Amino acid sequence: MVFLSAIEGELLREQLELLLKLQEIDSALTDLEVETQGLPGRIADLRQRMELTDTAVKEQETALDAAKKDRAKLENDLEDAGVRLNGLKSKQLVIKTNEEYAALQTEIQYTTDAVSKIEDSILVLLEQIEGAAADADAARQSAADSRGVIEREIAELDREMVRLTEALTIKRDERVRVAMHVDERMLERYERIIESRGEEALVPLVDGFCTGCYKKLPSQKAIEIRRGEKFFECGGCGRILYWGGEGQDGEE
Repeated sequence: MVFLSAIEGELLREQLELLLKLQEIDSALTDLEVETQGLPGRIADLRQRMELTDTAVKEQETALDAAKKDRAKLENDLEDAGVRLNGLKSKQLVIKTNEEYAALQTEIQYTTDAVSKIEDSILVLLEQIEGAAADADAARQSAADSRGVIEREIAELDREMVRLTEALTIKRDERVRVAMHVDERMLERYERIIESRGEEALVPLVDGFCTGCYKKLPSQKAIEIRRGEKFFECGGCGRILYWGGEGQDGEE
């Protein structure tokens, strides 16, 4: 399909160059926008990693605190059992019957066994506390190292976000300036193709084929495109066609 046939010669070539420049800018804008859109997610992932390291530290510290509380409780139980054992032993001096003495000895033995079990449990807990303290120290060190790395990565991404935002602003301003010089009807057609296709609106003619959809054009149209006499839209995909250079078939 031919369009804007009134635009000819030097003006036509000028408009083509402007549209190609506009397309180049739009491609760059798309790339910048994709990069920019990906940054918040990457930053969020890094912050989540930081939270996970903090959680690991809290878990180790919680385990250490629990072991210390268990030890404190056992030490209180040991103290109470020791007081009870001493009291039972002191009663041996006032026992008068063999039955009372036997019952007292049984109770003393029971309490002595309880003291021994508590002492064994405390020894086990001391080992657990030592291990938990080492694990907590290691987790804190690992978290500090990871936090330093992650914070540097986040700072770098923040700087990248600033750079991309500035680059987007510059490119958008450039697009406005270029679009101002494009024929209104051509600009409208260009943007309509972009909206419907979501990709390049202008494609070169290669060996007589549209490189957008690979539809073969009649030789006469290929000749006119090569000469830059008219603008054509591909009948297959609707994209604007232009001559792409040497090695392309136009004339027969």
